[in-house]
Amino acid sequence: MSICAIVKNEGDFLLEWVAYYRLMGVDRFVIYDNGSTDGTRLLLDRIAACAGITVVDWPSAAGHATLLFPEARDVVMSLPNPQDFDWWGNTTLGPQLRAYNHFLTYFGAETDWALFIDADEFVVSREGLSLPALAANYGAAPGVGAVAVNWRYFGSSGQLEPDGRLVTERFTRCAPARHNGHVHMKTLARTAAVDRMLIHSGRLREGWRYVDDLGAAVELRDHAFTPDISHARLYIHHYSVKSRWEFERKRARGRAPYPDHHPHKHEGLDDAYFRRQDLNDEEDVTLLRHVPAVKAEMARLLG
Repeated sequence: MSICAIVKNEGDFLLEWVAYYRLMGVDRFVIYDNGSTDGTRLLLDRIAACAGITVVDWPSAAGHATLLFPEARDVVMSLPNPQDFDWWGNTTLGPQLRAYNHFLTYFGAETDWALFIDADEFVVSREGLSLPALAANYGAAPGVGAVAVNWRYFGSSGQLEPDGRLVTERFTRCAPARHNGHVHMKTLARTAAVDRMLIHSGRLREGWRYVDDLGAAVELRDHAFTPDISHARLYIHHYSVKSRWEFERKRARGRAPYPDHHPHKHEGLDDAYFRRQDLNDEEDVTLLRHVPAVKAEMARLLG
């Protein structure tokens, strides 16, 4: 079980995220470092050996030549053979698209299943199962190549700045379960089934299908959305804003699909975005029970 992720200046949160997924049964992390300057790389190098981390330097190129995401998506989908594409050197595509497909090309054969996820997203199993156990359960059904896992948005819980606690400890207020934004999904995939990746989903090879968290076949819309929302067995805590101070850090990092200095790098990451994502209507304390184990794993990783 592997994770593929691209990060930039996530050093304040990354240790907790790695520790959580280690406890969820992840054997290997392939993390693409998109030019971090905040100590992210030092942290990753420090814990790499004991956490199973491979770091790939993935700097941004000159930004203006990079295609907008819809155009880049169309390029990826039209490639005759993605493994023949220069995912490292062809920077007309954004860093996240290139990273995910570089992973499939060079690391995909080394793992049975992979989770394509961001550093502000925590997959939650309502049954308390590990990711390998979940993959085995889903994969036991013929033809299951990938699982679409829906988001649940978490707001700031009224916090203006960090207070020393974990992300999963601080933020327990979230959007209503049926919030329409939760049709967004991310992918847990059998790597042999995936022909190429976009950001939320991949194109599966012939004979394979996507299922939802209940194991029912699902047709995705626009490569990113499920027709309905299901959090019955598996879902993602998406900490998209955190506190107001941390949102300002996110705004400075910009959007992962675009390189530094691209005209769309910071598009939409404004006060209206914060208000729209700062959803605190309900409470979900599911991850609080994992906090002691996560803290212990963090301490172990630091040695």
